[in-house]
Amino acid sequence: MKKLLSLAALALMLCVVACQNGGYKITGTINGAQDGDSVFLGTATDTLQTAVIKNGSFTFTGTQDTAMLCYVMWKSADTYMYAEMALENGNINIQIDTTANAPTIISGTPANEAITALNQKMQTFNDEAAAIYGGMSGEESEETQAAIQQKLNDLQNRMIETIKTFITENLSNVAGQTYLVQYASVFPDEFVMEQIAALPEGFVSPKIEELKKSYEEKAATAVGKPFADIKAATPEGTELSVSEVAAGAKVLLIDFWASWCGPCRAEMPNVKAAYEKFHPQGFEIIGVSLDNDADAWKQAIADLGITWPQISDLKGWDCEGAAKYSVRAIPATVLIKDGVIAARDLRGDALSAKIEELLK
Repeated sequence: MKKLLSLAALALMLCVVACQNGGYKITGTINGAQDGDSVFLGTATDTLQTAVIKNGSFTFTGTQDTAMLCYVMWKSADTYMYAEMALENGNINIQIDTTANAPTIISGTPANEAITALNQKMQTFNDEAAAIYGGMSGEESEETQAAIQQKLNDLQNRMIETIKTFITENLSNVAGQTYLVQYASVFPDEFVMEQIAALPEGFVSPKIEELKKSYEEKAATAVGKPFADIKAATPEGTELSVSEVAAGAKVLLIDFWASWCGPCRAEMPNVKAAYEKFHPQGFEIIGVSLDNDADAWKQAIADLGITWPQISDLKGWDCEGAAKYSVRAIPATVLIKDGVIAARDLRGDALSAKIEELLK
């Protein structure tokens, strides 16, 4: 018995020393879990540690050189629960409640307490959305539908503003930085660049550096900037550049698309209609495909009845031309007049209206 007590005391002492020396100790409870259940600490792709619930609680210990967001996960035969948390050195407490819509409470470090506060606000928004949808009968008039949609739009805008505030208030920790990367596409470019510029010295992660590079590239091809040339092979195998097509155009559209892209194919009739209407007035298009398969690319050109020039390096999402314009989603469009980018990412009627305006 004395030996067991000695080992237990040693384990406790080692844990205390680890936390004092910059390690972490995560202590948690899960309402509804049973002793003997397994709890996992990990990312979306990797399990970092496994703990067993004993006397209603579980513990993870270790040292984290670089803070990161991860998950604590538990599942039973018919229930699955997970909680997002900041894995960083310190004493962290987690209370997971399996009751429907009950928030997980994580405390002990600033990043985790900020995540808990944000999750509680998000739950409130989710409850509001559920109430809106729950009050619908499916037989609302157009006027009522419009009013409901406006409520949902307002709710979404409030959610976005809440996340923006969370990011600005947590730029110095892993939570704020991770959310900036995750939600960057939702925010105006100016906001993202302002947050990157405001990061405290020494707090820039590799993902932030990657985001910064992406937005610097995007800024270089923003509206008002000279267009960047792209040169690649045509379906026939000869090389063609954007500048060659631009030389003979009053207005040029660079259309980033791919044969496998459903939204691109859905938008193509609008692009064709614009080409047929404005081509006699000096409007030209050059398609830049993010395809990998040459045969699929050529077949799509034939199936969609595309008659304007096409180029591709057949590198898919590694397309060098798309990288120059920081294209992260397709279809994407760039309108050029007099060598300067006049508009980006217009579709349908908005695209036709802008072309008509530029041709005047």
